[in-house]
Amino acid sequence: MKKIAASVRSGVPVTVLAKAHGVTRPTIYRALRAFHEQEAVVDTGTAPVSFTVDRNSLAAFDALTGRLGLSSRADALRRVCRVPAGFLEPDPDLADALRNVAGELAAIGRNVNQLVATKNYEVRRGQQLKLSRPQQQLLSDLLEHLDGVSIAIREIEGKRASKTIRRFVSGMTEAGDEPG
Repeated sequence: MKKIAASVRSGVPVTVLAKAHGVTRPTIYRALRAFHEQEAVVDTGTAPVSFTVDRNSLAAFDALTGRLGLSSRADALRRVCRVPAGFLEPDPDLADALRNVAGELAAIGRNVNQLVATKNYEVRRGQQLKLSRPQQQLLSDLLEHLDGVSIAIREIEGKRASKTIRRFVSGMTEAGDEPG
């Protein structure tokens, strides 16, 4: 790569280099651009970042950037990169809550498995597939318990989302106005 860049600097036409290397001119230009970007990163200690996002997400990000009073999308993204390292670390309270929910779901699953195993055994013995009153009650209780777990999950999601956005906004607004 350095050799190609040096050749271009010394005046060798890109067309000649492309033919010599068996590639197209756009390939040489892309390689040169990548080489110069890499040199710029080494020289400045910074790195360019590029990604794509859907228009709705970008509009929402721009709206947040405006509400926070940040000067530009680039300023906001630099601040995102500077948000404290622990931002993406798991929340111990959330982890405990999720372990509890997982335990509840496992208990529900065990009860359902026991009920199904009993019914499978009865069917294999030639009995009709019919739930007894206690089994119907157990199934009803399990469904009710499942609804409760679903509500708990939505509450956990809501708490986590609002806590996360508060931490995110705090990190962005405290990240400073250093030029990037």
